[in-house]
Parts: sequence; structure tokens; C-alpha cells
Amino acid sequence: MEPMPVPAAPHASSADVRVPWHASLRTRLMLWVGLLLALLLLAGFATAFYAARERVIADAEARTRYEARQAADRLDATMRSVRVSGEAMIELSNRVTLTRAELLEAMEAMLDAKPATVGGLVALEPGVLADRAPLAQYVGIAARGVPDRDLLADGYDLAGREWYQRTLQATAPWWSEPYFNETAGGRYMTTLNLPLRDREARRIGMVSLDVPVQALSSSLESLRAVAGQRTALFAPEGTIAVHPERGIAFAHDLPGYIERAGRSDLAPLEAARVQQRPLQITHADARDGTVRYSVLQPVGESGWTLQLSMGRTAMLASLDSAMRMLGLIGGLVALLAALAVLRLSRSITVPLTELTTSAGHFANGEFDWPVPHDARGDEVGVMARALERARDSIRQQLDEIGRYATERQKLQSELDIARSIQMSMLPRDRDFASGDIRYRLRARLEPAKAVGGDFHGHFLEGDGRLWFVVGDVSDKGVPAALFMARVVTVLEVATAASDAPDRVLADAARHLSENNDACMFATVLCGVLDLATGDLAIASAGHDAPLLRHADGRIDLIPLESGPALGFDAVDAFEVWRGRLQPGDLLFAWTDGVTEAFDADDVAFGEERMQAALRAAGSASDACEGMSVAVHAFASGVAQSDDITVFAIDCAAQRARAVWSMALNVPGERGRLEEALAGIETHLHAAGINPGRIHDAQLVVEELFCNVMDHGAAAGVDAMRLDARIDRGRVVLDLRDNGAAYDPLAHPPPDLDAGLDDRPIGGLGIHLVRELAQDARYHRDDGWNHVHVVLDATSSPT
Repeated sequence: MEPMPVPAAPHASSADVRVPWHASLRTRLMLWVGLLLALLLLAGFATAFYAARERVIADAEARTRYEARQAADRLDATMRSVRVSGEAMIELSNRVTLTRAELLEAMEAMLDAKPATVGGLVALEPGVLADRAPLAQYVGIAARGVPDRDLLADGYDLAGREWYQRTLQATAPWWSEPYFNETAGGRYMTTLNLPLRDREARRIGMVSLDVPVQALSSSLESLRAVAGQRTALFAPEGTIAVHPERGIAFAHDLPGYIERAGRSDLAPLEAARVQQRPLQITHADARDGTVRYSVLQPVGESGWTLQLSMGRTAMLASLDSAMRMLGLIGGLVALLAALAVLRLSRSITVPLTELTTSAGHFANGEFDWPVPHDARGDEVGVMARALERARDSIRQQLDEIGRYATERQKLQSELDIARSIQMSMLPRDRDFASGDIRYRLRARLEPAKAVGGDFHGHFLEGDGRLWFVVGDVSDKGVPAALFMARVVTVLEVATAASDAPDRVLADAARHLSENNDACMFATVLCGVLDLATGDLAIASAGHDAPLLRHADGRIDLIPLESGPALGFDAVDAFEVWRGRLQPGDLLFAWTDGVTEAFDADDVAFGEERMQAALRAAGSASDACEGMSVAVHAFASGVAQSDDITVFAIDCAAQRARAVWSMALNVPGERGRLEEALAGIETHLHAAGINPGRIHDAQLVVEELFCNVMDHGAAAGVDAMRLDARIDRGRVVLDLRDNGAAYDPLAHPPPDLDAGLDDRPIGGLGIHLVRELAQDARYHRDDGWNHVHVVLDATSSPT
């Protein structure tokens, strides 16, 4: 046979050896380096942004604190100057005795010198002035839009005013809450109230100085000019004098504003204002979430407080331009880095692309294609030289594969021939007939490999004996097939020279143990069937005993003790089982490839499934085919691990047996008992029934016959009929009489353990019938008593 050529791989176009751009090393290198660079730039940008952000916020907060302190100091200076003027007026009145006119002139001069004030009140209790009259004169600065006013002449109840009484009782000056003064030009004012004491510290009156709230808020104008900065000014009792939101100033105090506007975030500021302590907090507007940094700064000892807030967004506004510049610089750096990576990746990937192209040609079988860059001293050169060595190695491997393929094809061809030879050594299925009985012999063998070690065979001798063997050689494949051929040859020779299966196995054991250096062995089931009588004799050398399926469907495992397998030692004694194959029976044998077939869960087929498949089969052919189908269906998807062999012989009557009948008169023809027994014997013997079973049938007939003849007349019997037939391997006896209804089988069983003298008479015969019968029934039909008895024709006789 010529060597089988190794098919070359189809040539691909140049496009087939190119790597798509999205899968190329260059693309991945650029992507990974670009991603790494982007991550680094992003990390640097984020770090710089965070640091700058924190720095900007810190600077803005420090600037806000500084400006709050400066503004509070300016307010405090203004308010202290007013207080100094008031205290100077009091000092003047205490040191120099002034007349009413002089006191008012001094008050006007003092007010005129203070731009922040627009007017003032001088009030003296009766008896203080030389004329002993009280004084309540408001001195206004006409140039500032405030006229003079004599409160006493206007009937003003000064003594009844709460602020007047509070000032008289006060030990220090105090500032009033802002109020709207129509007389002073319709402006909001705040008043510094100072108590007057004489040299003996007696309360003699008060001095008050009016300051427009505008004069105070004007010092805060510079704060409002800063974008995002908000200013608020609170009077001693919490009245809001200055506020960035329209409609809030003078209309609310701080606690009321917090409640009405839902500004719970200002609660810490209110607590600090009440305690007149400075506070710095970062808070979010409870209404819109705007984050602000607020500083609360008390204005000296006046009781007034200043709040200066800076929004977080305004603080960070200066970062925008810096971040844009930083982003521009980062983009330029990323672009330069990408160009550098592209140049670097080309220097690496272009040689790799060329090597990939060469590898693609090699994959298409073009092993003469050159390998570039093999002279380089870097990693690319190492890869090129490795690719060249791989090419040479592939060439060598392909040559070896070609040789192996040729040798394997030759070996497979030889195995196919060996399989054909082995299968041809096995005899074909055959049918045998003897008289009215037909035997059908069927077998199936499925090797697990090309050839196997299982075997079956049958040899017909001239005296009407059919020898059959079923066996399983150790191991599988060619060695098992060769040893199998030797075993079959030895068994065929042994059966020709022997008359019993135990002698066949003993002879084969002696021959197979000789020169068995390979220590091969075989399990063998050997049997012989007498086609004329159906008599069977079976012996086993290490093989499973066969199954016998009776005509009524019962399946029995033949009770056969196995001897040792053939091939180990010469053995002289093997146990023999003897029986008879009756019409309707089926003998089934197998090798362990059936019961030890495993499914995907490693569960064995087993004997229960084997018996179920056998029970469902009809003939020997059905048993073999059905068993093979059942095994393969069970082990579906799992490779066959052992040879599978099944072997079956069935027995069938070629024509139906006639029914033997006999009609008798009762009791006149009792003497025909012998004729009835002889007729039963003749009929059953012709059907091939075992003589012992014929004797059992005669005992049953005799008991029932005599029972009717001797006792039937008293019950009105005058006619009796006896029928005998064979039905599916069973002897069926029917006895009918026309007497009164009576069931003899209902008689209670006798007490066999009691003494003879203690037992009642009768019952033993009916007990014998029940013991011999496989089935015994009574029924009444159309005036006749029917007793139906069934005996198993295939069982050993009693």
C-alpha cells in the first residue's frame, strides 16, 4: 500500500496573516501607555487641584476673618467716639455749674463736632439746675436735618418712658435697638444712652446721642464690593440692622429670621451673638445648600455684632483660570507623550508585525518563507531565531506525522482484516428442529476495540446433541483475540471427544494451561442440549450462570457453582447442572460487558436491568437485539469499555397439542380409572413432559377421580368429564361434574404434626393436590362444578 500523503493546509491571502489594528500589539501598547499617562496626568491634576483648592479656601477664610475684625474695629471706633463725646458732656456738667442755656450750647457744640451724630437729648431731674426746674431738651443739628425740640413744652412724658428709667438705673452706657425716627428725617437711628450722676453718685438725669444706622453701615461698604461676600449687622437685642437680602433689615431679629426663613444653619451664630463671643463656621444654607464660611465678630463692648460670610463658590472662582492653564499644559504633555509612545511602539511592533507575517505564512504551510530580523541582538532577534527553529521542527514533525499516518492506516487495515477474520470464526444464528419442537439459537458480539476477547460458538454432533459455549478472555484487543482463537479451537476439539460439559472444560483447562507464558485466561460457559428431549447439561469455568426464562414469564438464575477460569491450572472437576428446555422456555447467557456497562454517572447496568430487558423480549432474537439496545441506551454518551456478548436459545412447539378428554358416568365407570391414567401418561409423554411430572399429574387425577366416583352420587353426580392439555409449558387439568355445588379445595389442611390417631379422617388427598399444583382453583358454572389444576411442566418433578 502506498503512503498516505499529508494534506497541506490551504493557502491564505496576505490579509489572513495580518493582525487587525484593534488587536495589534502596537495599538495595545499605545492604549496601555496612553491610559497610564492619562491616569498619571489625572492623578497629578487632581492632586494639584485639591492642594490649590485647599490653599485658596484657607486664604479666603483667613481674609474673611481679617476683614471681619477690621470692620468690627472700624465700627467700634465710631461707636467709642460717640461714647467719648457723651462721657465728655457728662464730665463737663459734673465739674462746672452751667446754666440751662450754657448746657444746651455745650451739647450743640459737642454734636456739631461729631459727624456721626445728628442730635442728642439732655434730661435733668427737678432741683438739679439753679432754677430748680426739670430739663428735657432735644438738641438737633439743623444742618443734618434734625431740629431742636423741648419735650416738656410738648407735653412729652419723659419719666414714663422705659428707656429713660432704664438709663437712670444703668451703671454704664447702652445702645438702643434701631428705630425709625420721623423727626430726624425719616431715618433709622440707634441711640447711645448715658446716665448722669452728681458728685455724690445720685441719679440726676441722662444724656443720649442719636446716630443714624446709615452712619454705621457706611463703614461696611468696602466689604460689599467683594464678590460673593455678604455682610450682616446685629443690634444688642438681635435686631438685624444690615442684611444682604432685601426686606430683612429692621423687619426681623436674628432668632425670628432663623425660624421664619428656615435657616437652622445660623443657629450657632445666634448662640455666639447672645454670648458676645467670636465664631467662625462653615455651613450650608438650609434652603439651597449653598456652602458659606461665616465669621461672627462682636463690635467692642457695644453689644453690636458683625457677621461676614464668604461663599465657597466665590472662594474657588479664582481657581478656574489656573485649572484651565493646568489642563492646557497637561494636554500638551499628553500629546508629546503620545507621539513619543507612537515612535517607540513602531520601533517595537514593526519587526513583530513582520515576524507575525512570516508566522502566518508558516501556518499556511509556506515553510520556505524567510524569517526577518534573525541577526538582531535584542529580544526581537531571539524571537526570530526561535521562530526559525520552530519552522524546522515543524517540518520534521510533519514528515514524522506523514510516516505515522501511513503506518497507522496500514495497522488499521490489518485490524479491520483481523476483525473480519475473527467475526467469521463465530458461527451464524441457526434454527434446529426435533419432532414437534423447534429450537432457535441467536448470539451477538460487539468488541470494544477492533478485535476483542469475547466469543460464542455452537457445534452440532451427529447424535442430535447441540454443544454451545460462551466465553470472555482476559484483557482486550489483539492479545485477547489471539487467545480467544486458541480457546475456541480447543473447546471445539474437546466437545467432539467428550460427552459432558464438565469433561469438556477439564480437557480445555489442561490444554490451555500448557505454554501459557502470557498468563492469559478465559471464563467459559459450556453446555449441551439434547434436541430430541430438550435435556440440558451446563458447566461453568469462572463464568456467570445463565438465566432461564420459563414459558409463564418467570426468570430463574440457574443454580450452578462455577469452577476456576481456564488457563491457570489443569482442573479435573466442574459442577454440572442438568434440566430440560421446555416449549416456551428461553436460555440466556452473557459476558460481563453487559452487566458492567456504565452510564455517565458511573452506575452499572446490572442484573436487574438485564432481567427486565429479558422479560420484555419475545424470542431468542428479540432477547439478543433488545439486550444490546437496552445496554447502549443506558450507557448513552459513554464509550464502550468492554466487549459485549449475548447468547440465547429458545424452545417452541411447532404445532399446538390437542386436548385429551374423557367422559365418564358416575359411579358406574369407576373401573375406568386405569384407562384415564394411561391416557394422561400417553398424552403428556407425547408432549415431551418429564416422566416425574407425568406421575404428579396422575396422582392429582387419581385423587380427584376417586373423590367424585366414591362420594359424588350422594351429591347428585351422574356425569363427570376429565380434560388434559399443555399450555405454555404447563400441564393443565380440568375435572367437571354435574352434582350439587361443592368445593373440595375448601377442605382445611390436615395437621401433619398430630399423631395418626388424633387426625380426622380425610383431607390428605386434597392436601397432596394443593402441594403438587402450581395453581388450583374451583368455580361453579351453569350447574357444573369445575376444578382447575395447573402443574409446571418445566420444574423438576416432586
